[in-house]
Amino acid sequence: MNHHIKNAGSFERCVSRAIIEFMKVAFIIAEYNPFHLGHAWQLDAAREQLGDDLAFVAIMSGCLTQRGEPAVLDKWSRTHMALACGISLVVELPFVYATASAERFAQGGVGLANATGLNGHLVFGSECGDLAQLQRLADLLNQEPPDFRLLLRQYLDQGKSFAAARQEAITGLTGDAELGKILGNANNILAVEYLKAMGQSGQRHLIPLTFQRQGQAYLEHAPAITAEGFASAASIRRLINSNRCHQETNLTFSLLSSLAEMMPPSALAVLSERIQTGPGPLEPEDLAKPIIGRLRSLDPSQLDQIPGMHEGLGRRLASAAARPSKSRDSSRGRLETLLSDAATKRFPRTRIQRALMAMLAGLRQEDLSLFDQQGGPQYLRILGFDKKGRHLLKIMRRQAKLPILMNMSDRLEHKNDALIRMAELDGISTDLWMLAAGKNCGSDFDTPPVMR
Repeated sequence: MNHHIKNAGSFERCVSRAIIEFMKVAFIIAEYNPFHLGHAWQLDAAREQLGDDLAFVAIMSGCLTQRGEPAVLDKWSRTHMALACGISLVVELPFVYATASAERFAQGGVGLANATGLNGHLVFGSECGDLAQLQRLADLLNQEPPDFRLLLRQYLDQGKSFAAARQEAITGLTGDAELGKILGNANNILAVEYLKAMGQSGQRHLIPLTFQRQGQAYLEHAPAITAEGFASAASIRRLINSNRCHQETNLTFSLLSSLAEMMPPSALAVLSERIQTGPGPLEPEDLAKPIIGRLRSLDPSQLDQIPGMHEGLGRRLASAAARPSKSRDSSRGRLETLLSDAATKRFPRTRIQRALMAMLAGLRQEDLSLFDQQGGPQYLRILGFDKKGRHLLKIMRRQAKLPILMNMSDRLEHKNDALIRMAELDGISTDLWMLAAGKNCGSDFDTPPVMR
């Protein structure tokens, strides 16, 4: 009798393992800053195309984001949101990729998806929604034919920004003006970079799947009317920050009522709690003091060693930080004034903000070289998981190509210099966010994953 029970249990475990092995997986590289209805729509669209049994793995930025800004909420709060809204497993995109250019951001995200050892789809939004055209661009940019490089240099020499020069070089090379215009939209650019990274890695684990972006454009800030589509994350953050200084109950109620039309209820519940009890929410101005203080304490030669500060940007920022603003608008914050004074066509705001985040965290050019030499991301940091995610972790423990860290204290088990330094930078970036939110340092070291 006991023998039959034992065999039955073994059979059930084998069936369970088989189900897990063939679970459909979709990877999403995201910030969820914060999680809104457009993100929920993307999950529904992926389920509709790939099946209801789909498990989502989010590769999510930590506490600092790709535009060089602090996330509105810390990474654990945003993990709570993601898990409550349908994500099964959240893996952190390390600081060195999360706050980088679109190219490095994509390389980090795709590299981590490959490193899980899981097969599945890479799901991403794009303004054009045409995978064939995006792939055509990715192939062209990966090949970089000599004629393309020549045209690019010519347009750069004419004083055009890199983005504009690249668009015109593509149009000049292909004779297809519409193809070049695709790179005029933020999500199209990221989509092309994802496809480039997939091509460069030679991986065969991921199948690309794009959906046309719904609702407001990436950088639209004005609150959206429900009939017009989903509000952008930028417009939601602006709405939060515009009400943040007011503590009156009626204002908080008004804010949450407005956000109820922009965010899923479960995500809004997390945000509501943080608004009332903290930590956060944060906005870029919360980092103004450490940024300006750091600019005033480093000499020009030190600034020149920081990624993104080359071509004289560091010296320009130091000069702007040391003198009264040219602006007479007293309503602008210190960081906003600094950015306005320093930004030019050559030095766009996003490049400046990323360079400032590198400066605050102590990122060095030699760090980037080390990480590149060692093949990119060095670990899979787990921020949270649900029941499906727990099953995915079991597979990853057998198949993952990188160490799995459940919290940053796990890094002490490794002697890899690149891994230790990458984890150190993640910890520093989290501390910067927490200090700005009035909390203590060290939360990255021993905070366990969020479990749902």
